[in-house]
Amino acid sequence: MTASFRTNLTPPMKRHHRNANPESDALALRLAQALDDGSERLPYRITHRLQAARQAALTVHAKQLAPVLAPVLASNRGSFEDQPSLAWRILATVLPIAAIIAGFMAIADLGDALEADETAEIDEAVLTDEVPISAYADHGFGVFLKNNRP
Repeated sequence: MTASFRTNLTPPMKRHHRNANPESDALALRLAQALDDGSERLPYRITHRLQAARQAALTVHAKQLAPVLAPVLASNRGSFEDQPSLAWRILATVLPIAAIIAGFMAIADLGDALEADETAEIDEAVLTDEVPISAYADHGFGVFLKNNRP
């Protein structure tokens, strides 16, 4: 019971080299023919092991060639169906920009609120304290109030 390994292989492809050497091509064909002829005379155990090894190699090769599915957002690869819809692309662009703008606005409002609170405290201290009029004209009075807050 012999098995031919050439039955499952695709025919050899013709090579188109600029500097093709007909002598080396003829040698390669003779070697391939000798290997094919020799494979028909191998014992069953060896042909079975070779067939199993070939099948394992083809399985590994098929796994390596399996497509890797990954999201493609900004690419011209793939078909039109693979691309996200226009609404999703617009949303994916506008939403992060809107979040950044909202964050900057919140920071600005917080800064304004803190500054207003600070000014209100100074005004409250000035209005509730009995300070002579000449103290308001002093340039260091504001610094004094800021440093002596309760």
